[in-house]
Amino acid sequence: MKLLTNILFFIILFLNISTKDVFSHGPTRQKIKESITINAKPEEVWNVIKDFGKINTWHPSVSKVESDGKNRTIYYSPRNNTPIKQKLESYNAEKMMYKTSITEVDIKSFPVSTYTANISVKANDDGTSTVLWKGAFYRAYVNNDPPPELNEAAAIKAVTEFFQAGLNNLKKKLEK
Repeated sequence: MKLLTNILFFIILFLNISTKDVFSHGPTRQKIKESITINAKPEEVWNVIKDFGKINTWHPSVSKVESDGKNRTIYYSPRNNTPIKQKLESYNAEKMMYKTSITEVDIKSFPVSTYTANISVKANDDGTSTVLWKGAFYRAYVNNDPPPELNEAAAIKAVTEFFQAGLNNLKKKLEK
């Protein structure tokens, strides 16, 4: 009977350990889409956002940019002028869109990793334009049980705030 009890104990212990490992997981990929309709022609909107190295001319949260045309460092002012290094992944002037990725960031100030984003301008039938900004990323904390400032909610909040601030200011700038 004691042997059976010991075997049962080890089976339960094994199942408890293996079940915990199966159901625990690291970060999951997050996706954000933000868009805004602007009362301006698409070409006018594109002319403002098309220069990868001049995001600071329309994004109120970017205090400064250093760029060589293919790589840029933006200084994100709401987060203590955090430098965020980005790369221009693709650019299509005809389709009025480009894709960027983050190559280096202080995760305490902008808690994301493996971040890519696309920004594009589309014409609407009524003569207005829609700017769509899409991002995909992981939280920066790769282990289980992240601290609150590095969890998925913090990453989503940081990216959403960044997109919304830029889009709202772009609208304000173009609809003067």
